Amino acid sequence: MDRVWWLALALALGGCIGELELSSPDAGGGGAPPQIELDDAGVPLPGQDAGGVLPEGLDAGPPPMLDAGPPSTTWHAVLLTGDRSISAFDNARETVRDMFLDEGVLAENMIELSRDSRMQTDGVRDTTVDNVEAALTELDIGEGDGCVVFMTSHGNTTGFSIEGRGFLTPNQLDAMLDATCGTRPTVVLVSACYSGVFVAPVQAPNRIILTAAREDRTSFGCSSEVTYTYWDGCLISEWEAATTWQGLYDEVSKCIERKEGSGFTPSYPQGFFGADVADLPIFGR
Repeated sequence: MDRVWWLALALALGGCIGELELSSPDAGGGGAPPQIELDDAGVPLPGQDAGGVLPEGLDAGPPPMLDAGPPSTTWHAVLLTGDRSISAFDNARETVRDMFLDEGVLAENMIELSRDSRMQTDGVRDTTVDNVEAALTELDIGEGDGCVVFMTSHGNTTGFSIEGRGFLTPNQLDAMLDATCGTRPTVVLVSACYSGVFVAPVQAPNRIILTAAREDRTSFGCSSEVTYTYWDGCLISEWEAATTWQGLYDEVSKCIERKEGSGFTPSYPQGFFGADVADLPIFGR
C-alpha cells in the first residue's frame, strides 16, 4: 500500500509540486485523469500514469510506518583473570570493565573474577572453572540479551590457565556458553598464549571469538614491567577505532604487528565471526 499512499499524497498536493502533472497527457492537460488500476493486493499495476486517481471508495490509509528495526540488545559480561603473578592481567580486567560501562553495559549485568585475593573485593570473585560457570548462569541471560566473556591469563594448548586450579578448556567454555547464552549474540575475547585453541571448539553461528594468538603461537607482554600484555593493550588502545567487532579485530591485529615488529615470532591473533553476527556492532554502536 505504500505506493497507493504516495500517489494519494501527490493528488492532495496538486499543483504545489511543479514536476507532477496530475492530468492525463492524452487529454492535453484538460481532461480527467485516468483511474489507477490495482492488483489483488491493492498495489498499483506497473506502467501507469503517476497522475492517475485511486478507484472510488478506496482508502489510501495512513502514511507507511518506518521499520524501527530490532530492539536493542541488553549485554551481559563475565570478565576474568587466571593468574596473580603479574598485575597486567587484573589491570586489563579493570580497564575493560570500565570500557564496557562507558558503552552502556550495566554494572549489575557484569560479574568479575580474579585469582588475586587482594582483588576479590566489591563483588569480585575467585577464579575457578565452577565460578565461571556459576557467573554465566547467574546473569540469567534471556531473549533480547547478549553475552560477552573477556578472559586474560597465561595459557597453553590445553586451554586458559587458572593458577593453582588447572585450566578452563575450550570444550568446557563451549558447554557453558551453550547452557547459558544459547543462541544469543555472544562475543568471546581470550588473551593468552596459544589461545587460538578456543576457536574451533567454541565457534557457532551466533558467536564471535577473538584470541591473542594462533593455536600454535605464544603471545607477548606477560611481564611485571608492563601495564598490559600486548594483546590486551592493543584491545584497549584500538577500542574506539572501530564500530564492529570485525573492525576491532582488524585494528588490534595491525596494532600487534606494529608492536611485535621484526623482533618476535608473530603471534597471529585469530578472529572468528559466525554467520549470524558477522557484522555485529560493538554494543550497538
